[in-house]
Amino acid sequence: MLSPAPLRPLAIPAEVLRLRWAVVAVQAPLLGWAVHAQGPGLLPFAVLALALSLGGQLLCQRFRAGDLPVAGLLAVDIGILTLLLVANGGATSGFTSLFLLYPALAATVLSPRLAWAACALVLLCYGGMLLELPAPPVDPHAHHAPPGAGGHDMRGHAISMFLAVGIASPVLVLALLRARATLALADARLLIARQAEEQGRRLASLATLAAGASHELATPLATIAVAAGELGRKTAADSAEGQDVALIRQAVERCRRVLQELSADVGAGSGEQLRTVALGDVLELILEGHGDEIEVEMDEALEEQPWTLPPRLLAQAVRRLIGNALQASPAGRSVLLRVSIRSSGLHFEVQDQGSGMSAEVLARATEPFFTTRPEGTGLGLWFAQSVAEHLGGTLSLRSEPGRGTVAGIHLTNGDRE
Repeated sequence: MLSPAPLRPLAIPAEVLRLRWAVVAVQAPLLGWAVHAQGPGLLPFAVLALALSLGGQLLCQRFRAGDLPVAGLLAVDIGILTLLLVANGGATSGFTSLFLLYPALAATVLSPRLAWAACALVLLCYGGMLLELPAPPVDPHAHHAPPGAGGHDMRGHAISMFLAVGIASPVLVLALLRARATLALADARLLIARQAEEQGRRLASLATLAAGASHELATPLATIAVAAGELGRKTAADSAEGQDVALIRQAVERCRRVLQELSADVGAGSGEQLRTVALGDVLELILEGHGDEIEVEMDEALEEQPWTLPPRLLAQAVRRLIGNALQASPAGRSVLLRVSIRSSGLHFEVQDQGSGMSAEVLARATEPFFTTRPEGTGLGLWFAQSVAEHLGGTLSLRSEPGRGTVAGIHLTNGDRE
């Protein structure tokens, strides 16, 4: 089952950066008005706030993404808004609801931790303004007096507004973070679906290519093979010409083998439909043509276990792993085939007794046409991986020099009947 990936900071669109230049331009006269209203004591803070706002804007313009620059810019904007509200009535100002903008922006572009930090900073700044509220009038009838003649108690209204913002901010952050997580999960599922579709297209296109190549190349390859045979009879095997003829024969045979593998494996199984079969029947297809060189580890109770899959296509993929294992193992040594069902699904593992692979070879082992053997085609592991991914599973490879290789095809429980 997929789980949401950790939320990463989003790249800042160019439109947002251009819009914020307008915000910076508006902040400058507003801060000047705040200094005029509150006195020159506010001037150092206003200059510092404007410098930080402009510096943060330039930083985001340069890097376009990243948690810390954007988080710092939001913190500066929260501080500037607090200064402007202090100059316009503080907690009693009607513009205090603008504080809700910043938790929403933080939850949209920042990681969850910094989004919650921005929410906490908003509540801290808003709460700090409550400390500057005047005490309520002592006269119980003073609230009937007009403003300036006993004063109207705005404390209760300011506290209720603070509580509203305090409730709305966490809910807003939580909702937006969950929406982002849901979108991330949907994107991951869409990516997996596209990869599966692409694997199916690759198998189908390779089958078409194999059929066309076999048809077009069969005649010229046969002609080259006949001509090489005639030349071989006229030249000595140990002469330079004889060695060239032997090289031509090897190349022709290699071309034939590649075409046969493409046609037999990919072409035969790419269009096979899913059907429910017993695992014992799948095992029989896998072991077709093999004798004592294959040791099988499989619980007898699994032989009648039904599973929904394309049996011949899967058997071909496992047979390719077995073929690679037999070629890697010393002559006369057997390879081990394990078939098991675990909580994660159905598993086929093939273990050879060869010399293993280095980390560099292991990293490229599934690339098409990559091989370390002169007689190899480099299609076995690529084909097995393509089939596994086509069926919604995976191919695993574990290998160390001197300790052999274990190759496995793992299918999820989604294919189980």
